[in-house]
Formats: sequence, structure tokens, C-alpha cells
Amino acid sequence: MPNLKDVTYRLITSTKELEIALRSLEQSPILGLDCETTGLDPYIHTIQLIQIAAPNQPVILIDLPQIAPCDRPLLQQFLSRPALKITHNGKFDWQCLTKAGLQPSAPFFDTQLAYRVLTAGLKKSLSLQTLAQKLLNIELDKTQQVSDWSKPLTSQQLQYAAMDAAILLELYPILVKKLERSHLLKIAQLEFHCMPVVAQMELNGMLLDLSRWQTLGAKLESDRDAALHQVRELRVAGNAQMSLLPEMTDAINPNSPQQVLAALQAAGIPVNSTNQKELVPLAKQFPVIQALLDYRHLSKITATFADSLPKHIHLVTGRIHPTYYQLGARSGRFSCRNPPLQTIPRDAAARTCFVAAPGHQIVRADYSQIELRIVARLSGDARMQRAYRKGEDLHRLTATLVTGKAIADVSEEDRRLAKAINFGLIYGMGAAKLQSYAETKYGVTLSLEQAKAFRKRFFEAYAPETEWHETIKRSYIRGIKESRTLAGRRRRWADKPRLAELLNHPVQGLNADITKLALVKLNKVLAETGAKLICTVHDEILLECPVAEAKHISCLLHRCMVAAARKFLHPIPVFMDVKISTSWGDDET
Repeated sequence: MPNLKDVTYRLITSTKELEIALRSLEQSPILGLDCETTGLDPYIHTIQLIQIAAPNQPVILIDLPQIAPCDRPLLQQFLSRPALKITHNGKFDWQCLTKAGLQPSAPFFDTQLAYRVLTAGLKKSLSLQTLAQKLLNIELDKTQQVSDWSKPLTSQQLQYAAMDAAILLELYPILVKKLERSHLLKIAQLEFHCMPVVAQMELNGMLLDLSRWQTLGAKLESDRDAALHQVRELRVAGNAQMSLLPEMTDAINPNSPQQVLAALQAAGIPVNSTNQKELVPLAKQFPVIQALLDYRHLSKITATFADSLPKHIHLVTGRIHPTYYQLGARSGRFSCRNPPLQTIPRDAAARTCFVAAPGHQIVRADYSQIELRIVARLSGDARMQRAYRKGEDLHRLTATLVTGKAIADVSEEDRRLAKAINFGLIYGMGAAKLQSYAETKYGVTLSLEQAKAFRKRFFEAYAPETEWHETIKRSYIRGIKESRTLAGRRRRWADKPRLAELLNHPVQGLNADITKLALVKLNKVLAETGAKLICTVHDEILLECPVAEAKHISCLLHRCMVAAARKFLHPIPVFMDVKISTSWGDDET
């Protein structure tokens, strides 16, 4: 077990020294790899030091600015070797090395991703300091991390840098053993394969049409102000106070739940709370409630996106480069910040502002009803599986089963109701929650009795779903605190989980497994093309490519996404909508 003092290193400041050092590492099958940089932006900041650790050897510290650019291919060649590269948050190192013309090649083992795979669902720090302390009982001193790496390097900085690389070699066998024991090595490897794909996607970024966005922002603000004007017609209850400005004293503050509730009640509207669930069913009846809901929605959008999105346009690239977290959600799905693209409104007005570069097009695809197909596979429901194999619309089928109508008589509203039932009940919603979900998400009004009746009919029509739910319920009653996907991805809970979470993980987690496998497959075939991956949101994948390649790229995207899903869902077929357009929206060319 190393301690902070006995990690030896060699500082490399010339090409000659670099040649000798790399020769000494040539036979090593595993390498610890880390970089120290002048900052966190790969487009602006540069690498000062590259640390390479190999078993039973001093850590090689390469002072990169001292190595002439013409001599760097030597290092690039070395990093292209098939040795296993062990990193911690390797996405960042990969990006910095790639921008420096030193892109490392697979295979990778990322200690941060490995630890997150092991602890998915639990609140755990993923820092190298935490891993060193938990797994090696070493207190890692990280004070040098925030020191100035752009000045001549001190011996403390060099010692710190050497330790950061050396410790990766110590963490690796412990994490491998833990992953093997937990049957999580395959899932971890999927994440490792995904890491450079995600790193490149972040570097690629997306192009925002700023003038289109500003026009949309101005419209959203004017809609918000119009809704606010309607809301302001509500008056503060019982305010008879005289004032020089009476119109100001009795206008309510729409952001104060207490004032809004008092004003609604004073206006004779039967509400006990101002939360969404209670207001939505009354919106059709009382226009002021619709205005209040619109105001809230539009305020949130303008605050989150209209004002902040342009601030994320990069000064160097002119594009937006969000930060993706491969294991950001407990289910194993991606999350995304700065900006949070997942929460950008789905409507075409917002999405058409994300455009392809001149001479390029956006090719995008998302899986059709993937979660329902996963449920059909997990529950073994023959009726559902048969419908999918015959290419039937499952929402229409459910609509006939719960309403009793013939398939030809199913209206669009019936289909929307069936969507609410399908997507709500697979996660164990009760009747009251289904009633609210149908109204909020699909605009379908149900009485509680109707919701109960439809729920009963759904589980009678799809009996294997009932059995699948019952199996999970039995685990829930026994106090089980973990759940796995078909691919083996695990989610854990520190306390007793909610039943809905236990039902949710095998479905959403497998959705994540499938999407990530599709990205890995795609990465292999895109290398030969001019296409690049620019975004993934839930089960949707976006590529940008030259116009001439768009048709070919759409076929590749389709093939990779089908192959990834087939691995787990066979014999249930999967479908996706592949679109070629000039933007993320629906302006097809």
C-alpha cells in the first residue's frame, strides 16, 4: 500500500528524456493516466503536466510545454497503444489530451465511473480523495489541486501529481474485485466504452441560432406578461386600505402561494392549495387559473432558458457545450447541466433554435415507446408482444381494452387517455395519481371513479403486468433495497424504497443501457464519416453531418439503435423515428 512519501517520480523536460521514459513503460499492460491543466475548459486552458504511472516504476511526469510540438507524435503513438488506461473522471483528461493532439485510445478503466456503478442510487462522493480514503485508507492531500499550474512547478505540486496517477493503480484491482463480486463488471465496461463518446459529444457541442432564440424569448416574455396581467385581476382579499396608489395595494403577488390562495378563495374558486395537482383540473372552468398556470410555466422557462442559454455560447467555438454526467440519474440515465438540455421545452419553437452548421444537417432519432416495449419483455405479456410484432399501435389497443370501443372508433382523446394509462400504470400509479397525471400531462379529465375503473380494466387486460408488479411487490414487502435491469445494472437504496421506484428501475435503467450501447456502436461506425454526435436526451440521439452524408448517416443511426435494443428486447421489434432536418425541431428538408 503506497503512502504519500514513497511515490517516486521522474520529471521529463526534454524529448530525449521522453524517449527513454516511454521506452521503459512500453511493456506495461496497465497505466495510470492523469493531467494537470491551467483550468477546466479544454478549449481555453492547456495541459501543464501529464502523469503516467506503471507498476513498480517511478511515475513519469511530462512537463508538456517543454516538449516541442514536432516531438509530440512520440507521445501520441504511446497513448495509442492498447495498454489499459486507468483514469479518474477520464472524460476531462481525454478532452484535454485530445485538444493537445494526444488523444488516448481505448481500453479505459475509470475509477470514478466504476465507483458510481457500485454505489448507484446511494448518496456518495465520487472524488479521488473519497475513494482513496474508503478503499485504501489513505488520506489524500488535495491542497495542490487549486494551486497555480501555469507557473514553474514546485516539488509539492510534482509530488501531488505523481500521487494522483500512482493511486489509480492501487484502486484498480480493488474496484475490479468489487465489480466482479457484485456482477457489475459488464455494466462498468459499458460505461468505460461510453466515456470517450460522451467526452467527444461535449467537445462537439450544439449550435444555437441566437436571433431565433431571442425572438422566441421575446414572445415567451410577452406571453408571460399577458398571463400575469390576467392573474393581476385577482385582488388581495379584504384589503380595504386606502392609498395614494390603490391599484398597487390590492394587486396580488403571483409568486406568493398565501396571497394567491386567499385571492382564489375570495373569488369563489373551490381550492385548498395552489399546487399544480389541485389547480390543473379547474383550469378549463376558471380562465384565471389557466392564466396562473401559464404564468408559472412561462416564468420558469424564461428564467431557466430565455435569459441564460445565450450565456452558454462558447467564445471560442460559438457553440453550446453542456456538461453530461453519464451516471447523473440514479437509474443510470444521463443528466446534463450548464445548460440542462433535458429540460428544454419539447415544443418545436424552442428546439428549432438549435441548428446545424452551414452545409450540414441534423439527423436525429428516438426510440418509439421503448419503455412499454421493455415492460412487454420483462412481464412476458403475450398480448403486448403480439401487438408489437404485428406493428399495432399499443395506445390504440389499450384504448379499446379499457373503453370497450372498437379499434376503428378510438378517438384521439381515447388514445391520449390510453397513453396516460400505459405510461402511468406500468410504474404502479394509484387511481388518484392517474387522474391527476392524465389531466396534467395529456389534458384528459377523469373522475376518480373512472380512473379506478380504467386502472382495474388495464390490469385485467394485461394480466402478466399484474404478476410482474406482484413479484416486485413481494420484494418490496420483504424489504429488498436493490433492483437490477436485464443488463445487470444495479440501483441501491439506503432506506426502504418507494414501490414506484422499484418498478421504475428495471425499465428506465434498461432504457439507459440500450441508449448507451447504441452510442458505443455508433461511435465505431461514425469514425469513417463526417458526422459527429452532438446531443443525447433520454432515448433520443442527435448527430450533425454534411448534407451529402445525411441519408447514409440516418441508416447508420437506425442500424446501431436497432442492434442495441435487439440485444435485450428480442423478439420484440423496436422502431424509431429518424428525421433529417436543419434543426432539432421539426423543420424537415
